[in-house]
Amino acid sequence: MDGPERLGDIAAIERLNADYAYCLDRDDLDGFLALFIETALYTNGPRRSEGRDAIAEFFRSRTAGGARTSRHVFSGLRIDFDNEARARGTSVWVSFAANGAPPIHMATPFLVADMDDVYEFEDGRWKFAERHITPVFIDPDVPPPGASRER
Repeated sequence: MDGPERLGDIAAIERLNADYAYCLDRDDLDGFLALFIETALYTNGPRRSEGRDAIAEFFRSRTAGGARTSRHVFSGLRIDFDNEARARGTSVWVSFAANGAPPIHMATPFLVADMDDVYEFEDGRWKFAERHITPVFIDPDVPPPGASRER
């Protein structure tokens, strides 16, 4: 079930992950939310968002205190298919982020994390049913999204 006949699905899931980074980094909330099924589960450490509305609420808070600049890159995407409409994946993500508008004068990542995902095929495309973010390396000097910009 994971052979050459799944190459199109593998490419679509890889694109889903690329679209996640693209939409997140460009504050495209509508595009971002379209990547998730309605009942998606999104966790990051202890933070838990259930459903698109909760995910939207969290991501609106990212820019509540002003501009947030980020860039996300991923590698090592591994996908296993449970059946025709469900798959699981894992990847490693590196995130650069800072509060404020570009250009940002920094060069070290603020986060390296493992992503564990469940994908479902819905409405003719693959979407996130679950995304679990497990931080591995964190830069404590980068303020979290929505934090005050005062120094």
